[in-house]
Amino acid sequence: MKKFITNVFLGTCTVGVILLIPLFLAHDTPIQVNIPRLEEAELTAQKEAAAKAEKEASRKARRARIRSCEVDADCIIVEQDPCGCAAGPQGVVAINVNYITDFNKLNRANFITKSCSSVLSTQKECSPSARAVCQLRSCKIVY
Repeated sequence: MKKFITNVFLGTCTVGVILLIPLFLAHDTPIQVNIPRLEEAELTAQKEAAAKAEKEASRKARRARIRSCEVDADCIIVEQDPCGCAAGPQGVVAINVNYITDFNKLNRANFITKSCSSVLSTQKECSPSARAVCQLRSCKIVY
């Protein structure tokens, strides 16, 4: 009798599982992946950052072009600070003479009214012996 009850119980479970198989196979629900959506402000910030990076890369390329040269005669020393050598050696830079207009456009923001020292620097780039030369196809100041 125990064997009969066990067989009936196992048979019932088997029939139940077989009847439930189509129920499980019928549910073709797509798997949903929650991908966080970027907010409009974040997208705008990303676009602005990309535009800023592109603008900076363009400025670097223009600066490299402005300092490019073939021979020493292409190079001159110009003021990159409104005070020139009164601001120290960093107040001047060597550029290609053909790109003075581009250089002035790039440095327009630097040329604001400010008080300058009346004493000019005489060290390095501001020394009387400083001159612009072409080294490795780039204008440099030698002293």
